[in-house]
Amino acid sequence: MKKIALMCDSSADITEEEAKALDIHVLRMPITIDGKEYIDSKTISDNDIIEALRAEKQVKTAQPVIGDMVNMWIDLLKDYDEVFYLPLSNKLSGTCQTAIGLSKKFEGRVHVVDSELVCYPVVSVLKMARELLEEGYSCAQVKKKIEDDGELYAVIIPENLTALKNGGRISPAAAALAGLLKIQPLLSVEHGAIDLVDKVRTLKKAYREGIERVTKDIHPEDYIWMIIDADNRAMSDELKPILEEACGQPVEQRTFKAVILTHTGPGTIGFGRIRKLK
Repeated sequence: MKKIALMCDSSADITEEEAKALDIHVLRMPITIDGKEYIDSKTISDNDIIEALRAEKQVKTAQPVIGDMVNMWIDLLKDYDEVFYLPLSNKLSGTCQTAIGLSKKFEGRVHVVDSELVCYPVVSVLKMARELLEEGYSCAQVKKKIEDDGELYAVIIPENLTALKNGGRISPAAAALAGLLKIQPLLSVEHGAIDLVDKVRTLKKAYREGIERVTKDIHPEDYIWMIIDADNRAMSDELKPILEEACGQPVEQRTFKAVILTHTGPGTIGFGRIRKLK
């Protein structure tokens, strides 16, 4: 059996300790705060980013350095036969298409999934991919299965619009108006893209609406379920049993880490489901 290296980037919200335990190789992404560059989990921590966001500093992310990506592949191929790389959604970053282009120089030994995934669901799908590879599927077959059948749907509810405003995703005027009117946005993650799907008046109503949307018109047993929070575990603890009752399935609790946290801001709650690969 071929020896396959599983790989993602740090937008997958996986710690170095978890990555080591799961034998997943992580390409850490750059983060800048007020123009100074750091590397996620290496030269900056999640707590540093939370403090910077709460202080309304300018926090941005960037694609992984191309040289770091290629060097990781070269190093992995010294010990592995092939590399299976599942990057951040192609709708949210140019990393995916860049990696697909670069992989062609590795003569079929690097497989890059044309991904529509983001956050910890990347890790969930990589764990399912490993099971398929161990059953005898090839990297090419698993890549096609993820691209054809993989599905992530999530509803993300920011506690406030500060991070979205500071990141340039909404205008200061729109953020101010939303704050004045106490409007709470609901953002969906579907087909790899993030869109505004609804606006309600209170966080309590937003959470209720989010759970209704993520559990509607599907067979819950066909999915893996999770609730993800950004420095808001108390609310996650409160909402987890409500989501479990709504879907009738176990719900995993996770934390938004540096890359995604930068865009959503502290306090965010996300409800998500990932289709099981069969």
